[in-house]
Amino acid sequence: MYQFLAYCGYCAFTNFPQNVMSDYYGGQTTTTLMNLIGSLVGYLITYFVVAPRIGKLKSVKRTGLAVGVVALLFSASICVVPPTMPTLWCICFVFVLITTQLWGCFFATMLIGNWFPRRKGTVMGLVTMAFPLVTGIGLSLFFTHFYSKFGANMALYHGDLAKAVVRANISAFSPYWIAALIGWLICAIFLKDFPEQCGAYRDNDKSFTPEMAQQMMIHEIEARKKSVWKRSKIWGCKDWWLMAIPNSLLLSCAMAFMVQIMAVLNGYGDQLAPLAIPGFILTNTGVNTVLFGLSIFAMFGSWLLGVIDTKYGTKTAEWWVGFAVFITAIMMLAAGIFGMINNAFCAVAACWILGLFMGASSNFGLSAIVRYWRQEDFPSVYSGAPPLGTVIGAVFPFLVATIAAKFTYTGAFLFVAIMAVICIVCNRLFNPLGIAKYDNKLREAAGLPADDLLVERYEKEKAAK
Repeated sequence: MYQFLAYCGYCAFTNFPQNVMSDYYGGQTTTTLMNLIGSLVGYLITYFVVAPRIGKLKSVKRTGLAVGVVALLFSASICVVPPTMPTLWCICFVFVLITTQLWGCFFATMLIGNWFPRRKGTVMGLVTMAFPLVTGIGLSLFFTHFYSKFGANMALYHGDLAKAVVRANISAFSPYWIAALIGWLICAIFLKDFPEQCGAYRDNDKSFTPEMAQQMMIHEIEARKKSVWKRSKIWGCKDWWLMAIPNSLLLSCAMAFMVQIMAVLNGYGDQLAPLAIPGFILTNTGVNTVLFGLSIFAMFGSWLLGVIDTKYGTKTAEWWVGFAVFITAIMMLAAGIFGMINNAFCAVAACWILGLFMGASSNFGLSAIVRYWRQEDFPSVYSGAPPLGTVIGAVFPFLVATIAAKFTYTGAFLFVAIMAVICIVCNRLFNPLGIAKYDNKLREAAGLPADDLLVERYEKEKAAK
């Protein structure tokens, strides 16, 4: 619940300003540029400030809660700054992007790795349903109901645009801000850094006695302080790059379109009108029907690919096995091909396919690191990895908006198809045994005994499948 609600806040306060509020605060190019700046700064803070200290943090939970308070404050600020002060609003939005990324996508997500090291695919498949739920159904309500009906329309009746926009912001964002606050309170009251600290068991595996679980936790905490996977060492691991490139491209392409999904669909507004289903707020226009369908597809895809990820992993030796990343890359290629056809219903199909893997693609960055690294090395790799995902994720919304401005969104979908091919090639070249060999090389250089733990884990999973 904590992770789900933190994701709801992160998605709403980073996505909706670019989709809807950009009209009042500088336009799509300005908001996507702010997204680029905020995401890059957020990563630099993670890489240079958090990563060197991650093994020594006394509590990831408490640090995350502190960042969460700041994120909630800045998220409230973009609601009350009027469009007559666009520079101040842009500055606040950059801080929203920095702090919500650190809180929801880093510190909160790290707890999933601590609590569910083996079931992380299934758990992330559930919590990342927040992305399609907020982007699809939430965006429909935000734009057509809260933002227009309860906010702008009421204030515009008095002829004051600035007041109209502020009232619309407050009306529309309040449910998501309150949801994020509830998530923060759940963590503050009920959660600990490790399940053993509150009498629970990792993955709900009760085959260990509480005393054994406590000893394992203590050993892991100490081992984290001596992790050989320092930031500089990760850059030299070839298979990390082959794993990270498709994971980063999948998520970045999905999110780049979702933050401007209204612009994509509004281009076919008249042609989508027959899809409207009167009498239901989420389908009373053609665009709303598409967004509602996107949410349904995306929540299903997030759950399904999360289960596949847990069962089959993010890589397996056989070509025919339907493992998660490969399936997702094929979906991305299909979305790109459909989107290149300048037709309303092909555009709908492309958006629904994008939605199908949007939530799932959020799983893989965490899931792969938990699966292919030692548990004690997970925080070091997760926080100190090269800025591939963050840089791509920051650049792509701006890049897609730029391509669309020059060649329309059919050109942007061609770009997605090309990225999908790169994902497929990298995924097929990735070998988990390369990580295991590199791990032993680092251990030997650090004076630690080499072992076959990662090789044995891979062989055991392969045999089980």
